[in-house]
Amino acid sequence: MRGLNSFYRSFYGGSFYRHFRRPSEFNHKHFRIQYTLKSPKNIHFYVNVNNGYHPCFIHVYDHGALSNLRAKNPEKMVLDRAFFDFDVSHPEARKIKEKLGSLRSHGTKYQEELQQDLMEKLRFKIQVGKIAKPAIDEAKDFAVKFKETFGTYPALFFSGGKGCHAYTFFRASSFKNINLAISWFAEHIKDSYGYQNMDLSVNKDAMARLSRIPYSKHQLTGFNVVPFTINDSYEDIIHKSLDPRVEKFHREDHSSDFNKHLQKIDLVESHNSQVNNSNLNKRPVFTWKNKKSNQWIDHRAFFKSLLGRPEREYPDKKYVMYHCPFPGHDDKNPSFMVHEKGYYCYGCQKKGNYWNFLRDSHGF
Repeated sequence: MRGLNSFYRSFYGGSFYRHFRRPSEFNHKHFRIQYTLKSPKNIHFYVNVNNGYHPCFIHVYDHGALSNLRAKNPEKMVLDRAFFDFDVSHPEARKIKEKLGSLRSHGTKYQEELQQDLMEKLRFKIQVGKIAKPAIDEAKDFAVKFKETFGTYPALFFSGGKGCHAYTFFRASSFKNINLAISWFAEHIKDSYGYQNMDLSVNKDAMARLSRIPYSKHQLTGFNVVPFTINDSYEDIIHKSLDPRVEKFHREDHSSDFNKHLQKIDLVESHNSQVNNSNLNKRPVFTWKNKKSNQWIDHRAFFKSLLGRPEREYPDKKYVMYHCPFPGHDDKNPSFMVHEKGYYCYGCQKKGNYWNFLRDSHGF
């Protein structure tokens, strides 16, 4: 397809260090085929060689250096995007895929007619049975809510199978543990909006995560991984997937300040993780409970990590004072009190815990 090099350059960058991975049809954890990618031309080449016969996956993140890629070192990875996956759980489709996987483990030519028959059944369920529609509808809803909060739509891609992907881009940022931050965000979104098809497993180790390469072909369906918008109908998306034309991609159209939101979560979740892993005999002063443990954090420490040293400290009391950080409140005298369990502003009367603060001050 014409324009792929330009698309991959915009989407992945002009140079990088990622793995192209072609998962084996053999069910053996120590056997896998992968190649080192350094440029858009590398991606184009390996997609062209494997397209339609094997799945084409790539690391979501640039590892920053060849040594980091080889050593699986996350310290210098370029953390410039977040990846979310929506995938329908469909028992009949799963059975077909399992049968196909078993046959293909003997080779793509093994019982070829039966393989083709199973692939046709899977394609029919996707195209006519519309089994991917719930995942696509959820991804569209997620995109709308994301834009309302962060100002841009994430880039949406049909996976060629039962689901779709969403990417949001941001300025490369540092995180103590991006896995914790993205996982927390995804779990909250899934619970808050009841997204049944949002796959949280892709966020548990985001830095090691692979995703299907845009404009590669799904090996079991023949459908291509293609971009779509919230205005595209299901039929439009399938038509694009069957007859793909490379669309221009402008990364800035899908860039946001989502990294700032993740960094706020990262501070809290990293602190929680440190508390949970420490061997403290004394239970920390509680404020906001971490759902995954019985540990708690002190809001005074949390706000100090965000706002710096307080304007006023009272060694004999259990609170500190800041100028109110909320927009629209011209706080000339420190009126924002932070205590162990939360905060309260004597001027604008805002109060709550750290989640309320993140939601109200950062629009989420």
